[in-house]
Amino acid sequence: MKKRKRMKLPNGFGSIIFLPGNRRRPYAVLKTINGKSKYIGYFATYNESLIFLAECNKDPSIYLPSQITFSEIYKLEIAERKTKITATTAKNYDVSFGYCKALHTRPLASIKVIELQTIIKNLSAAGIGHATQKKVRQLYHNIYTYAVKYQIIPPTADISRFVDIDLPKRNKTKQPFNTRQLNRVKAFADSNEPLSPYAMAIIMMCYSGARPSEFLSIEKNDVKLHSRFYKIRESKTAAGRNRLVPINRKVIHYYDYWLKRPGKTLVTDIDGNQLTYHKFLRIFDKIMKITHCKHKPHECRHTCATWLDNKGANKLSIKKILGHAIQDITDGTYTHKDLRQLKKAIDLL
Repeated sequence: MKKRKRMKLPNGFGSIIFLPGNRRRPYAVLKTINGKSKYIGYFATYNESLIFLAECNKDPSIYLPSQITFSEIYKLEIAERKTKITATTAKNYDVSFGYCKALHTRPLASIKVIELQTIIKNLSAAGIGHATQKKVRQLYHNIYTYAVKYQIIPPTADISRFVDIDLPKRNKTKQPFNTRQLNRVKAFADSNEPLSPYAMAIIMMCYSGARPSEFLSIEKNDVKLHSRFYKIRESKTAAGRNRLVPINRKVIHYYDYWLKRPGKTLVTDIDGNQLTYHKFLRIFDKIMKITHCKHKPHECRHTCATWLDNKGANKLSIKKILGHAIQDITDGTYTHKDLRQLKKAIDLL
C-alpha cells in the first residue's frame, strides 16, 4: 500500500523535517526568525511537532525580540536542550523554572538584574540554599545564552552573569555506617514494620555504592539476579552511565523482595511509582530516627567505598563499581575488570 503523503504546511507557518540517524526526537521544527530559518524544537513524533508548531503560530509576537517573554524563551530552550539531557535533569530545570513565576510573563528584553536577583533573594529568605539557587542561576544562563544564540537579544544584554547566590554551607565530613548502626538498620529491615522494605533499600545501597539518584532510577529489567548484577543507565557523570554494578551475596534476598513488588523501577512508593529523591529522603530520615543513626543517603555510598578500601579491594575495581572516572591512561586503556572480578571485590564486604 502506497504511503500517504502529508499535506504541505501553509507559507510562513513553519516546517517540520525528519532528521536521519538514531535519535530519540528525530522530528525538528523550524521557523523563520528575523529572516533566518531556526530550529525551535525537537520531538519524537510528527504529530507532537505539528501541535508545537501550531501553538507557536497562535501568537506570532513571540518571535518579535521586544515581545518574547521569559516563559516563551524557556519553552523553546528546553525543547532543544531535552535532546541532550536525562529526564531527571529536565525535571530539575522545570522545578527551577517554577521558582521564577514572577518573571514568566515578562518580556525578556525588559527584565532587569534586580528582578533576577530578587528571585534568588526570596529563595534565600525561605531557607532554600546554595544548591537550588545555583540551579536557578544556571536556568537564567541557559535562557539568556539561547536568546543570544538566536539573536533575540544582543550578547551585551545577557545579564545572567551578574546574579549572585549564597555561598555553600560547609558540609560535615561524611561518615560511613559502623557495624552497630548497620545491624540496627538490618534488624529493622527484617521486621514487619511498614517502612522495613526501605530499610532493605538502605542496606542495598551500602553494599553497592550507587549514588541515591542512580539507585532510585534502576529499572527491574536491568537487574539480573541470577548473574548478580544490575545496570545503571542514568548518572550525573559519563563514567557512571551504563555501568554494571555487582550485587553482594548478603543482600541478594532484598533485591528478590523488591523485584516481586509492582512497578517499573526496582524501588518504588506504595503505589508502584518511581520514588523521587525527596520522598526517599523523608523515609530515610524516619528510619535513621527509629534506628538511632545520624546519616544521609549519600553516606551509604561513602560506606561502600570505605568498606571496599578497608578490605583491600583492587583500586580499579572500586572505581568501576562506584562509577568514578579513570584518570590513569594505563588503567583505563590496558586494564579491564570484568564482572567476575567486580563481584569478587563486592563479596569482600
